[in-house]
Amino acid sequence: MRNIANIKPSAVLVSLIQSAKLTNAVSRTALRDANVTWTAHIAKPRCNRDQQTLIDVADQLRLVIVQVSQRRCRINPPQWPVMIQLEADLRAAYVANINLEPLLDAVAANTDHSEVA
Repeated sequence: MRNIANIKPSAVLVSLIQSAKLTNAVSRTALRDANVTWTAHIAKPRCNRDQQTLIDVADQLRLVIVQVSQRRCRINPPQWPVMIQLEADLRAAYVANINLEPLLDAVAANTDHSEVA
């Protein structure tokens, strides 16, 4: 079983945008919107993130998956399982309440552990 806490949706979405070669404008727009939504999500501090965003992005990917399944759109074949896996991972992360791509907490420069010049 995959460790979904280690997936990086931002990297996968960028890769899909660059190499999926979707033939339908609706699908391309949905994929781009998913990336914009995800980028805005991970830019927020952890305490301000809404896990519903995972479902929103997964729904955008589901739109593309349905378009391809109904043969309304073609996709670069090696990217097909990647898209399906990402959609499933996002839904699984939502169910398990996993925070994907957490921001590292910033440490103040002048703390007890820092050296003073």
